Amino acid sequence: MRFELNATQRVLQADLGRSTLMFRPPYNADAEPTSAEEVQPILDAARLGYFTVGEYLDPQDWRRRDADGRERTPADIAERVVELVHGGHGNAILLHDGGGDRRATLEAIRIFVPRLRAEGYAFTTISGLAGMPRERVMPPVSLRDRALLGGDRVAFDLLYWGGTFLRWAFLAGIALGALRVLTMTTLALVAWRRERRHSRAPVAHCTASVLIAAYNERPVIARTIDAVLASEPPPLEVIVVDDGSSDGTADEVEARFASHERVRVLRQANGGKASALNRAIAASRGDVLVCLDADTLFTPSTLSQLIGHFSDPRVGAVAGNVKVGNRVNLWTRWQALEYITSQNLDRRAYALLDGITVVPGAVGAWRCAAVLEAGGFQEDTLAEDMDLTWRVRRAGWRIANETRALGFTEAPDSLPMLYRQRFRWTFGTLQCLWKHRDAVGGHGWFGRLALPSLWLFQIAFPILSPIIDLQVLVTLVSVAQGWVTRALLTQDWQPLPQAVDSLATVGFLYLFFFLLELLGASIAIALDRERRRLLWWLFWQRFVYRQVMYAVVWRSLRRALDGHSAGWGKLERKNTAVADATE
Repeated sequence: MRFELNATQRVLQADLGRSTLMFRPPYNADAEPTSAEEVQPILDAARLGYFTVGEYLDPQDWRRRDADGRERTPADIAERVVELVHGGHGNAILLHDGGGDRRATLEAIRIFVPRLRAEGYAFTTISGLAGMPRERVMPPVSLRDRALLGGDRVAFDLLYWGGTFLRWAFLAGIALGALRVLTMTTLALVAWRRERRHSRAPVAHCTASVLIAAYNERPVIARTIDAVLASEPPPLEVIVVDDGSSDGTADEVEARFASHERVRVLRQANGGKASALNRAIAASRGDVLVCLDADTLFTPSTLSQLIGHFSDPRVGAVAGNVKVGNRVNLWTRWQALEYITSQNLDRRAYALLDGITVVPGAVGAWRCAAVLEAGGFQEDTLAEDMDLTWRVRRAGWRIANETRALGFTEAPDSLPMLYRQRFRWTFGTLQCLWKHRDAVGGHGWFGRLALPSLWLFQIAFPILSPIIDLQVLVTLVSVAQGWVTRALLTQDWQPLPQAVDSLATVGFLYLFFFLLELLGASIAIALDRERRRLLWWLFWQRFVYRQVMYAVVWRSLRRALDGHSAGWGKLERKNTAVADATE
């Protein structure tokens, strides 16, 4: 009570330069209090030196409609005031000048004041009725206090505009998220229908070189090569470039595949993944370059599904379907869900518009001529596969998508490893967005939709999304404050309904957004023919996993604004991926 009165007093002082000694208790306490909880505010205010102002003539001008549902007019309000005055129950009239559109109240004043004056009634202020001068009832703030009020005003303005921003940001976040889910899901469904019409992969008469850049990949490299060699038909060659490994990766490959004519190993000093892939490209003989990470497992049909698209001379690259192959704990299951409902669904949607934003390094194929025309892999970003995708697309080549070309990758199975990987991805995306900023608006839907969507949904939206969660938290705290602090300690239950109404509104919008996400995720899982029980992780993913992603975006932005580069962040391989992983 003391805090509320003091805070309200400071607001008036900061805005008007005057204090007030008058206090009207809320709800029934200003008319005829009937309970201890209604009397208590009057006692508390009296102890603080306030004069309590009561009223008994309440026309309820705030009600927009009468008991029959008819909209109340200014004449109705004025007539109700006159009836109350004639009833002789008091001489203080309660009217409202805030809380909504009060034009009807203002018009009613113009009606009942002249009418009552004509009947002999006089109108005065509360101070005039009490026989006290205005300077006593509303004393001016002293010069000393006035100097401090500037800070109070700034604080109150920040609270007001902060709350306003929070509300609008919450609504904007819900609207943007809903728009994205509806758009991408609809496009993905249309793409799926087109895929069904062309269920058989085209046959391309071209040769394929499989390129693997390896750095300390000894635990997984042999299984990866075995899976590639089991392809039907097998590739022309498998080129492994050991990028300065210290764990004997090249030795492992040579020992296991020394007698295999299709496998070659090249060694070089550590120069990064882009450098290793360029070395492999220079040594390759195939028309198509199939790049995969050293921990990725192909199925026997993956290679042929990828290569088939190159029967179309316009295709410069093909993106495969990346799956999490080590669904061994909470972190990897959340990533499996993310790959299906976000990355793979987005690629389906963007493929329909020729706007694919990345041919994944885990499973992708490139026309050798397109790669050479684009200048190969470049080393000025941490997302070399995304950068090459954009350069090939900007050169006029089409980027295709093949959902049946599966590649099972070993995802980070701990929070520190996941954080390092996603920081590299996000920072690399930022680098590519800045490097190719002049492509926005051009190159068809790629520049008009895909690139702006990356700015909006991978950078801006993760910054905005925590505000959605913060709004829910603020509302919950508001309910708890009203319930626990006031209801349990003072037995004042009055603020609770308003807080519950606010919680109901926020909760409804939040639930609406989650159900929309659930619908989109269900469709994505059905399109990828995954098990629906993965959906059980979606709710918890929002509260834990996504907070990690938000932190990654913030760190990436800070690093980019500082002008600092970032390292690759090599992940530890545990050889836990399987080529038929399901949840």
